[in-house]
Amino acid sequence: MRRVLMIGPGTNGGIAAVVDACLEPEFVSHWRIERLCSYEGPALPTQLRVMAAAGIRLLTRLLARRLAIVHAHSASRGSFWRKSVLCALADLFGVPYVFHVHSGEFGVFYGSECGPAAKWWIRRTLRRAACVIALTEAWSKVLLAIEPRASVRVIGNPVRVPDALPTEGGSGRPQVLFLGRLREKKGVFDLVRAIPLVLKRVPDAVFTLAGVGETEAVRRLALELGVSDAVRLPGWIGGGDKDAELSAARVLVLPSYFEGLPVCILEAMAAGVPVVATPVGGIPELLGEGECGLLVPPGDVQALAESLVVALEDTGLRRRLRESAFHRAVNYHAIRGVLRQLDAVYRSVTAAGRADAASR
Repeated sequence: MRRVLMIGPGTNGGIAAVVDACLEPEFVSHWRIERLCSYEGPALPTQLRVMAAAGIRLLTRLLARRLAIVHAHSASRGSFWRKSVLCALADLFGVPYVFHVHSGEFGVFYGSECGPAAKWWIRRTLRRAACVIALTEAWSKVLLAIEPRASVRVIGNPVRVPDALPTEGGSGRPQVLFLGRLREKKGVFDLVRAIPLVLKRVPDAVFTLAGVGETEAVRRLALELGVSDAVRLPGWIGGGDKDAELSAARVLVLPSYFEGLPVCILEAMAAGVPVVATPVGGIPELLGEGECGLLVPPGDVQALAESLVVALEDTGLRRRLRESAFHRAVNYHAIRGVLRQLDAVYRSVTAAGRADAASR
């Protein structure tokens, strides 16, 4: 059985959820997937310790000649630098790597934040990859504009989809659910500012903001606006707790300024929860340009509040959005279909490696 070393962050977040999906029994029966954690938190000592351990473990596998492929899941900035160094090490030993880009800010990162040397290294990393995976067609164009010689393949994020559309939850107070880091780029402060406007129309609504980050700042703003009684801050949730929140939610909201292909939106689509989001990153493509959710401009608090009110009050609209989103999740993002595409990439990469070895 061919061994794949899959590099990504720890157990929390969207990228970790994608890595989890790759551990499906049917997939690992063909490929022996081994996880390598490259990030466990922002503290510098932790980053250095985890990165050093990742490098040593990778080097051990490379010296033992036990790897067929290295598959790196990367965002931008620090995530890119960590993954690119590990991929360069694999490349040095002749092990092909797949570079899987998850960041909606990768173009901004390359174009506005990097000098000539850093840009050269980014282009080299993309060019040397046996395959670069983009999450959407729009992203593939961005990556090819950075490095036209890169071998780019579009594969969307996977999600577990039930056999049938779940029944709508939320028999009690109408719940709006936010899943993600509590920070400005995620639009969480815009969401809190929209809450008083929503409560004027839907006074019994409750807002669950699940995630870690600037929790106290969010709490203070809710208190200043007089809406703290309508806001729940449970921290980061996963597994059964997240499933329960999705089952209870009437709407999922993600008013981000930058995004990739958010796993939380995919999870909402699979759970039959209507989505209100901003048209950034891969979200428009994910939601079928608005067919499967409501799109509002980033930073427009009034439009955000109006869309939330409509989604909460219009039963017929919610039903149409639920059905469209669920069927789109089934057709484009079900785990089995996505893993078939990834299996094809792995087979192509290993076949190319064997051909190169035979020609030498």
